[in-house]
Amino acid sequence: MGAALARLVWRLGMPLALLTLSIIARTQWDQAPFVAKLDGSLQDKLELSLVVLQWMVGGWLINKGFALIVWPLATRRNGGAPVPKMLMDLVALMVWLTLAVTMAAVVFDQSLTALLATSTVTLGVIGFAVRELISDFFAGIALSIEKPFAIGDWIEVDAVAGKVVDMTWRAVRLLTTDEVTIIVPNGNIAAETFRNYSRPDTWFRDELLIPLPFEVTPQQGQRILLSAVTQIPELAAHHRTSSVSIAEYDDRGVIWRLLYWAPDFGRLSSIRFAVHTNILRNVHMSGLRMPVPMEEIRVMRSSLGAELSSIERMLKTSPVFSALSEDDLAILARTAEQRVVPMGKPILHQGAPGSSLFLLNEGLLCVSVATADGSHTQVGQIAPGHVFGEMSLLTGAPCGATVIPAMDSLITEIGKDSMAELLNRRPLVAETLSRILAERQGQTAARMAAGQDSMEIGDDQGAARQMLGRIRAFFNMPG
Repeated sequence: MGAALARLVWRLGMPLALLTLSIIARTQWDQAPFVAKLDGSLQDKLELSLVVLQWMVGGWLINKGFALIVWPLATRRNGGAPVPKMLMDLVALMVWLTLAVTMAAVVFDQSLTALLATSTVTLGVIGFAVRELISDFFAGIALSIEKPFAIGDWIEVDAVAGKVVDMTWRAVRLLTTDEVTIIVPNGNIAAETFRNYSRPDTWFRDELLIPLPFEVTPQQGQRILLSAVTQIPELAAHHRTSSVSIAEYDDRGVIWRLLYWAPDFGRLSSIRFAVHTNILRNVHMSGLRMPVPMEEIRVMRSSLGAELSSIERMLKTSPVFSALSEDDLAILARTAEQRVVPMGKPILHQGAPGSSLFLLNEGLLCVSVATADGSHTQVGQIAPGHVFGEMSLLTGAPCGATVIPAMDSLITEIGKDSMAELLNRRPLVAETLSRILAERQGQTAARMAAGQDSMEIGDDQGAARQMLGRIRAFFNMPG
């Protein structure tokens, strides 16, 4: 307590010293030798100057006391929230105005009635000339009292969104996501409805309108849109869920409304980009195209070939089947089976025998592995467009993990019979697939050997021959 008082006295040292000296000078005024040598008018002017100095030092001390004692105390009581600068400036102005009026009445013997009458007329003329500034000033006072936003909040007013970086007696300064400073008068904020994206917390609900073709079913639309949000871990972990609804119909198709919870307005642009990217991928992997107005005619060519179906395109993206020709892919796609799997029902069980390959068209799948204590740990997710189960389809290898839908999902299954038909027609395909599988296993072994110097990696040709033997044995092909 003593140290704090000492620091306070030290900070007030200069104005206290001036006040003390002026009081001593007035007390000893009549006894000062040099005063007697001055004429009466000069003595009166000097004495009046000392009185005015005392009043000004007093006002300085009052404002300094607010700055050193009152405002820090108010900040602590508000949980660390700083006192608005405009409020501090207003208090300082009121102190000086009160001091000026009192000094005019006490020191200069002016009539308060005449002074107020004159000041009223003057203020009326000035107020009419600067009425907009006065409106902004009082609007700023109202905003400081109500505190609908604080420094650092993201707000949107006059169709402009930005972070509040400063608030003065006239305007609020916003910094947009493009690092552009926007000055909004206080009167505009007080008169308009504005949105605060940072209160009651930084999470807020964002809305996206997405057109989808008329042939999209309600269940399909939900899978495409909801999985686009769920594929982003930060959004999926939030306790409030996303929702979809139909907004309207137009000449392009059905306009869907996606509502999801975004964590921070400052990152909204990157979050929207991630959501839109997932939506476009989901639409593409579903075999759909983003709709265009029906009166327009557009010729669209896929880089993978106009004749490829969505199943063939997905197989083409798999490293195992990318080397196959379009005819080979068509054989696999022709006998593929597509079905909807409900949320929570496992598609694959770890350790169970497998003989199928799966493609995820819509939705989201969770991949988990069993631990030593018998529980399961999630190790990843499968997003639309991914292919899994190649080893089971080609060699009958048991499933290496458990795959469970995180939501109702649409999958495509290619079984052993489909692969057998392809191998019967194209026996050389087995050699191509065996080399690719051997290369993938070699790459996996190399990554593991990076941290284990003692691990030895076999030759690629030997691994390819072993893989070819497993494929031929599984499909009863001649050697």
